[in-house]
Amino acid sequence: MLFFILTTIGKFLTKDEERDRALMARIKARDATALSELYDNYNRLLFGVILSILKKREEAEDTLQEVFTNIWQKAEQFDLERGTVYTWIVSLTRNKSIDRLRSKVYKEQKKQSTSLDDEDVFHPLYSDESDPLENTILTERAKIVRDALNKISEKQRKVLQVAYFNGMSQSEISEEYDIPLGTVKTRMRDGMLKLRELLAKDIEL
Repeated sequence: MLFFILTTIGKFLTKDEERDRALMARIKARDATALSELYDNYNRLLFGVILSILKKREEAEDTLQEVFTNIWQKAEQFDLERGTVYTWIVSLTRNKSIDRLRSKVYKEQKKQSTSLDDEDVFHPLYSDESDPLENTILTERAKIVRDALNKISEKQRKVLQVAYFNGMSQSEISEEYDIPLGTVKTRMRDGMLKLRELLAKDIEL
């Protein structure tokens, strides 16, 4: 359900699913050129997603390379009938980023944790390395989601943000922030339902 935030932006950004599926078919056939083309299409967006989770550029750069290695290795697992290429690669990206975030080495390097009150919990889904035109497009798309997030209650928003960008489960949020588990679930459910309602005005869901 939290993944809806990114897949919604993806519906704005990815206009050529047929092209992406053709690339995936070539990657499955072990065509390295196709992987390079997919990288060119998505590396800036995925870097922004990773950076928003890890907060460290060097870690994000390393993780981005691991993501595309995973795409090459796991291409056979992509099912055309179960979703878009965008959804699949962003899912791989998020999972790899959270694995990195939770790793012992990364935890030792991290100087401070993020709290529900931090202003930097939610970051724009774009990279400073994007060219000006791409930055403008991504900024506009991310702003739609940011505006929608600002229209739900603060308690709902904070729980959704820390859950997604810190990779925390509902149980972990409950324990970490001393919030009853039932309350966490209710805030997340109600917040996402409201987001769906708000974003439905800008995109066909």
